[in-house]
This record gives sequence, C-alpha cells and structure tokens, in this order.
Amino acid sequence: MNQFRIIELYARKLSQEASAEELAELSALMADEDEQLFYSMLDNWWEAGLQKNTPHSEEVDAHFNKIIAEKPNGNKEVPQSVISKLFKPLLVAASLIGVAIISYSLFFNDNNALNTANVPNEIVAKRGTKTKLILPDGTVVWLNSDSKLSYSEKFNEAIREVDLEGEAFFDVVKDKNRPFIVKTSALKIKVLGTAFNVKSYKQDATIEATLVRGLIEVEKTNEPNASKIFLKPNEKLVYNKTVVNELEKKNLPAATTIKPQLIYISSLPTNISDSLRSETSWMYGRLVFEGDSFIELAQKMERWYNVKINIESSSLMNHRFRGAFEKENIEEALQALQLIINFNYTINKNEITITKN
Repeated sequence: MNQFRIIELYARKLSQEASAEELAELSALMADEDEQLFYSMLDNWWEAGLQKNTPHSEEVDAHFNKIIAEKPNGNKEVPQSVISKLFKPLLVAASLIGVAIISYSLFFNDNNALNTANVPNEIVAKRGTKTKLILPDGTVVWLNSDSKLSYSEKFNEAIREVDLEGEAFFDVVKDKNRPFIVKTSALKIKVLGTAFNVKSYKQDATIEATLVRGLIEVEKTNEPNASKIFLKPNEKLVYNKTVVNELEKKNLPAATTIKPQLIYISSLPTNISDSLRSETSWMYGRLVFEGDSFIELAQKMERWYNVKINIESSSLMNHRFRGAFEKENIEEALQALQLIINFNYTINKNEITITKN
C-alpha cells in the first residue's frame, strides 16, 4: 500500500493546496480496493475530528483547538494521534506522519511532507497562525506565531533535543533515562518531564523561560561549564540579550557584568490562571501585555495579526500599555489603543503606519 504518499496527498487536499496533478495521483492511488479502504478510514477520521487526550492539558487543548478552528482560511486541525490507530505497522512512524499532516494543513506551502534521513524535521508556524504537534516521544508542543521548531532523525534515541526560534509551550513526557533539551540562540533548557514556556524571538531583547510544572535546568549555550540555574514552578527566567550585545561590542567578558542585568529570575503569582498570564495566555487566544512600550507591543501585534507596523513618531514609542486583545481584529485593536493615547494610523494592505496626532 502507498499509505505514506496517500497521507501526504490527502493532507494537501484537505488544506486546499493540492495541484491538479496531485489530485489526479491521489485518485489513481485510490483505484485499488485496499487503498479505497485506507482512504475511507482517513476520511471518517477527518470528519470525526478525533483528538488525542492528554491528561495534563485538556483545557489548553480545548482552547487551542478553538483558536485553530477560527483561522481565516477555516482549516481544521488534524488530530495526529488517530494515525496510529489506522494501521498497526505505522505506529513507529505515526508521530512523524502526524507532524507532516499538521504542517500541510496549517502552514507548509512546499511538497516536502516527510523528511529524508539526515535532514532535520522542521515545523514552522507562520505569522498569524499557531499550531499544536506531538513529537515522536509523545511530548506535546504548542507553537506560537512566527516560530520554528526543528529536531533531527535521532531525536528519540539517547537524548531528546529540539531547536527553537520563537515561542513554544512544552508538555514533556517524563523519561529519566533520556533528558529533553530545548536549545535557543543563547540558552539550553534541560528537563526530564515537565511543562514550561520558552520565548526566544530573534528580534526581541530577551529570552524567557517560564516553568508551570516540574523542574528545569538552564545554562548559557556558550558557557557549558558555568553554574546551572534551576527553576521551580511559577518562576520565570529572563536572559537579557541587550547586555550581552553591549559586552561583545566592548570586548568584555560576561563575568564583568552584574548577574541580575544579564539573567534574572522572578516569581509569578500563583493565584492567576494560565489563560490570564502574559507568558501562557497566547495558547488561549489572548494577547496580554503588561507595561509593554508601544514599540514592544507593536512587535507582538505584528506576529499576532501578520502585519508590519511602522511607528514614525519617537515620542509615541515609549508609551506603555496594559491590557489584552482576544477577539479584536487589527483595526479594533488600534482603535482601543487610541483611547489611551492620541495617534493616527493608516493601513495599506498588511502594512500599518502610525503617526502622532
């Protein structure tokens, strides 16, 4: 049976990205009775919309799937776990296939659904989109807008290691013999089994790690022999990239700076739900900002709404805002900000220009 190719073509059909040639190929593969049965099972699975149940994240799943369902293009989220139930011989490859299907239905525009050996698996959430995926070890990852996660074909062997650019929430399957490692541009986060959020956008001045459950170990990538930092639940670590950049410009070693300026840890309130925290609210469809300057908020809004924002008045850039956007579109969000400070804006396609009133 051509199950892998059928899954690939079927995913492209569901996401309305299949070419006429690919649709014809899919029809040809369906000619065999066995293939028709397989296709029927896939079709029933899609219509049923079965979901993988994760005991620690049912509420998050519900909110996250609602977000996916409300995307402008109307695509449905593909539940990866059901693939393993289709055919027992596919159990080993089920997670990789699931990632391929989710990638196609949400954001991929190329033809490479299944990666070849020695080529890292790469999942990209474009601006204005979010996605959920399940890694080969069963770890659940929620990937925020404008983010990329990659891992090698050897991920599920001695160690479990992923590279992250952007923001993601991890609910890691516990395995004391195989640590789970998240690598960012400057920090390496090591865990056995836990739930945490990592924010590491290239254009942001900081890298953040927020622990929800369990224990994580953090070290600086370029200083593996330095003391490790351990986070407890409801603690947040912030790594200041601006300080590092200034030290590099002046040719000074990192040890010469005051540690709290480079890395500092804060305790988060325990009486606030994850849906209201700025660090995790994005999974619930809420963009929370707490004291963000206009320029910082603009960066978040660019990722959230898939727009480009130009603030042409320096006097506006340092105004700070507190609040949240949930169901507002970009114009409604800008109008809400206008109630706080006076400014004008123009919208040209997906580019917004903000000027002083």
